[in-house]
Amino acid sequence: MGSSRMPIAALLTLIIATIPTPQGASAHTRLISSTPEVGVTLNSWPTQVKLEFDQALVDIGQEKSNFVVINNSIGDQVSLDDEVINENVISVSLTPNEVKGPVLVFYRVVSADGHPVEGEFIFNFSQEQSAQVDSIQQVPTTDFLLAIYIASAAFIASGIFFAIYSYRRRNLG
Repeated sequence: MGSSRMPIAALLTLIIATIPTPQGASAHTRLISSTPEVGVTLNSWPTQVKLEFDQALVDIGQEKSNFVVINNSIGDQVSLDDEVINENVISVSLTPNEVKGPVLVFYRVVSADGHPVEGEFIFNFSQEQSAQVDSIQQVPTTDFLLAIYIASAAFIASGIFFAIYSYRRRNLG
């Protein structure tokens, strides 16, 4: 492409990029609430999990196009294979669980637009484990980054000092 064509190509790209697109074409369903709630700590094990989405869920004819899988903190599946869909809500029953810790909820659903949407979230089972998880999440990252920067600067400064010292020693005497 010649240099006189570059401004025209850039202008056309800019014009095409600013053309509005229909909002409905990219609107996939999203999770709006769950029972138990995202991140909550439970002291008693629930019998089921319910997920509510902003659009109605549909079955696209494939076996298990909408499903929810729930694993306890050691990775054992604690959800049954009995998902029930009622408009925009999917629910699944849980097996008894005595394992304390974070519980992973993974879902795959298909809304009216036909696009599958996957997601996951965690809730906690037992008060003791949530205190441990909270303390891990509250580690101050800015202090850690500052320490890394200071250590890196000290390492670089000592390298520069050693290079200058070696150069002067070799060339000056």
